[in-house]
Amino acid sequence: MPGACILTGQGAATAYARDMWPFRKSVAHRVRTGAPWWLMHDGVGDAGVGLTETLRCDVAIIGAGITGALVADALIASGRRIVVLDAREPAQGSTAASTALLQYEIDTHLVDLVRLVGAERAALAYRACAASFARLETRLPELLPGAHYERRPSLYVASNEQDAVALQGEVAARRAIGLACEWLDGAVLEQRYGIRRPGAILSALGAQVDPLRLTRSLLSACGRHGVRVFSRCRVTRIETAGRELRLLTVGGAEVIANHAVVCAGYESLDFLAGEVAKVNNTFAFVTEPCAADSPTLRLPLVWESARPYLYARTTSDGRLIVGGEDVPFQSTAARDALLPRQVLRLTAKYRELFGADPPPIETAWAGSFAETRDGLPLIGTAPGQDPRVSYALCYGGNGITYSVHAGDIVRAGIENRSHELTDVFGFARLGTEASRERQKDRARS
Repeated sequence: MPGACILTGQGAATAYARDMWPFRKSVAHRVRTGAPWWLMHDGVGDAGVGLTETLRCDVAIIGAGITGALVADALIASGRRIVVLDAREPAQGSTAASTALLQYEIDTHLVDLVRLVGAERAALAYRACAASFARLETRLPELLPGAHYERRPSLYVASNEQDAVALQGEVAARRAIGLACEWLDGAVLEQRYGIRRPGAILSALGAQVDPLRLTRSLLSACGRHGVRVFSRCRVTRIETAGRELRLLTVGGAEVIANHAVVCAGYESLDFLAGEVAKVNNTFAFVTEPCAADSPTLRLPLVWESARPYLYARTTSDGRLIVGGEDVPFQSTAARDALLPRQVLRLTAKYRELFGADPPPIETAWAGSFAETRDGLPLIGTAPGQDPRVSYALCYGGNGITYSVHAGDIVRAGIENRSHELTDVFGFARLGTEASRERQKDRARS
């Protein structure tokens, strides 16, 4: 296959960089570069149905990735007519580029989140992420096995001695709100996992999944309950039309809806004024299968305290996925050009962490994603916009765990009900953050 190699370590990454294929420019190219493993493993699937005429519905969901699928699933029980629209084929945007490490651990440490949003909100956010595993397993018990869902512990590695001190304080903070985790010192860490670092937080709660399979299965199940999914249908504008909303598409077809939910990843920012999140690129590679007796296959989900951080997981067929080396988004062309270099850097970081080369590299890719200042999602209605338009912006490293809750939050808003997570996951907290920054500025002056 293009870009594959049969070498290991530095040689493998160098060969990969040398043999990079020309990238096919397409609508998918806006959010990802290269060949994501899930598309290679699961296939691109059959072509979906396009929208060619005006359509009416109760709820129009923009985005047929994992977030849109979970939101559609949550709304089925409301009895509303639901339509899902995607600019590509379902799940072939950011979902296909996701490495799908499912963790309750937010990119922002609990102790730091307390300072940003307050102790009550911070605890609520962490507990909600922790509860998402049981919630997902209860909602989709028949779909998860086929998507290779598997519980895995999570190992958060201190990159240096200073971070080790900070992470021991993080252990105490997590335990104080009822989250089970333990501290491993450097000797235990190396003996158990072969990782050469001063220590790590080991959490029993974590999981991994094939996001492409899960999304396709979930959308198929939604279809059996009347949800209609349309491909190659990019929504360019949402207009207020009296008591209804008009969604305008590139092809000229329109969708008339009572409510709209934007679940289009970082492309959702096209519908928002102001900078509510920044866009970064992340890079990843997948290896050839490891030896059957390789200790790599027994690794937890691994990530580290350095920023940008390295992260790693295994796949159902015994491969290793390594990712990270995030950089700010500049352009798709810059992302394309960076991929070979970032593969080399990921390989070097893996070697430094484990003291050995990774298995031979099979393929690599890059994806663009958004993240908020505090690492939390933005779910609900946006200030100054039509209240019938909701957003499920499940940004950062916890996208899927946030998405598990997004549908319930959105449904509560549509039904004019309160939801306990609206305060911490909603747009209103942005005003609180701005107020805190103004207070800090006044204090400094």
